[in-house]
Amino acid sequence: MTANMADPDRNEVLVTADVLPLGALASRVVCPTAGAIATFIGTTRDHFEGKSVLRLEYEAYQPMAEREILAIIRRARERWSLRHVAISHRVGVVPIAESSVEIAISSEHRREALAAVQFAIDELKARVPIWKKEVYGASAAKWKENAEAVTSQLSTSKALARASRAIPLASITITMLAAACAAHAMGRRGSMR
Repeated sequence: MTANMADPDRNEVLVTADVLPLGALASRVVCPTAGAIATFIGTTRDHFEGKSVLRLEYEAYQPMAEREILAIIRRARERWSLRHVAISHRVGVVPIAESSVEIAISSEHRREALAAVQFAIDELKARVPIWKKEVYGASAAKWKENAEAVTSQLSTSKALARASRAIPLASITITMLAAACAAHAMGRRGSMR
């Protein structure tokens, strides 16, 4: 890919309590050398598993969340030839039909942008310290866990278990560490968004 030197590759990350205008990130990744812009917008829906959802509430450890999102962008750039990447995640109260997460990625060709967007949202949900609580109409609110985060935790636990078999003397310490990490991740907030 030949990049326009006047328009170097950009990474933009924003974790904010401000409203995320639907689709606003696409204009942030426009580039004369990119032939594709792929986007993902996650919005609050009004139901989940037969329950009426009133709103979502997000909490984050913002400095770590921003660092992890930048790390996800770096990993995506290692896999695909990308031009500009913009990722925003909202914290606080997110009403029905409003955006909680937006991703926009430009690249020379569509396959790279589409694959990178899929990768970015999956990694964000599995790794970034942002927690989601669903507030229901007729039942108690619930901190949610994502399948991506559970899969990530299981992979970590399996890797720790393999390590404990390789070094028998450390197995108790590793098992305790895995349990402590899982307990912390599952704390009062459930797992990561």
